[in-house]
Amino acid sequence: MVPIAERREKEIGLRMRTSPHIVIYFQGRQLVLENYITRQSFQGGPDTVLLLDYFTIWRTAAQALRDLTGYTEESIVNSIRNLRDHGLLIAEGSEQDKLENRFAKNWLWPNASRYYHFATKLDEPYSSPEEIRNYYEKYLKGTKQPAIYKTYPERPKIRLLPDSGAEAPLFQTLHLRHTTRDFSGGSISLKQLSRIIYYTWGKLSIYKTQEFGHLLHKASPSAGARHPIESYAVVNNVEGVRRGIYHYSVKDHSLELVKAGDFRERCVTFSAGQTWTRNASVLFLMTAVVERTAWKYRIPRVYRAFLLDAGHISQSFLLVSTALGLGAFCIGVISDLSIERELGIDGVNETAIFAVGVGCSSKEKGNFEKGAEVH
Repeated sequence: MVPIAERREKEIGLRMRTSPHIVIYFQGRQLVLENYITRQSFQGGPDTVLLLDYFTIWRTAAQALRDLTGYTEESIVNSIRNLRDHGLLIAEGSEQDKLENRFAKNWLWPNASRYYHFATKLDEPYSSPEEIRNYYEKYLKGTKQPAIYKTYPERPKIRLLPDSGAEAPLFQTLHLRHTTRDFSGGSISLKQLSRIIYYTWGKLSIYKTQEFGHLLHKASPSAGARHPIESYAVVNNVEGVRRGIYHYSVKDHSLELVKAGDFRERCVTFSAGQTWTRNASVLFLMTAVVERTAWKYRIPRVYRAFLLDAGHISQSFLLVSTALGLGAFCIGVISDLSIERELGIDGVNETAIFAVGVGCSSKEKGNFEKGAEVH
């Protein structure tokens, strides 16, 4: 055991600095300081801000004891320890220091997009069915729903022609597409899986540009053709394919085994407690490689490109799956941190974004009647 005096000497000699990834806001009358990367917060006051300002450059507690007058030694040491424990002060060479250095290297946008991304990550399971029912009962029952249509009733109208979708297979597929959540747990074929992946994430062709060299052409658009989205297939039931988690290699259109095993229950965790995902034949976890887009675009608005790209890709996925006669879904409520831990990615340079899945529907029809009108 390290003697107390020796431990204290080491503590006050430790070089620290204030994390640059802090937001400060009022919660009622209480000042809250939050490190949005570590998701730790601390309730403080003017003295807290003064101390963080002092440590904006690398300094030690010993220097603070010398320079900050009007405070007791115990109060300064305890305050520094509290700020370090809550992720607001970073020790030089620590894991947090390394993480934040990696973050600063690739996340080249200002704090607004950074804070939004990390503050909205999930780790704990989403609401249970009972909690959702209680929520509806408490907050929604008896309140008027917002209108599902927006109209300009006083303005002139041009009646558009109805369309049956009979002329082209794409139109028929658009009519048939709907979200499936009831799966039989049956298998899909390797051929079906290959086609879904190819037309969702695959390289259709390559073209050469003068400024950026060779770029990928895929079925879905991407800002600047950067294509930051990667895909990991959690294979639960595919004919001839071993269960496990695979990374899709766009380069040679192949699945690379990351982890072998039965991950059906982990699918529930990945989807933040949505139990029906365990019966999907494949759950695809989408991540974003940040530097691929941030290298070219340095403005914060481009953070939206990750979300837009995931949306484009999801629609392609849903349409291809529908065209193959399979049930499909997309889910935005995912356990980001659970996914990142399972995949072995740091959540900074590569981060979880979205998930989609496919399987054999247990129902012949969806929860709607095709072409039905409700007035």
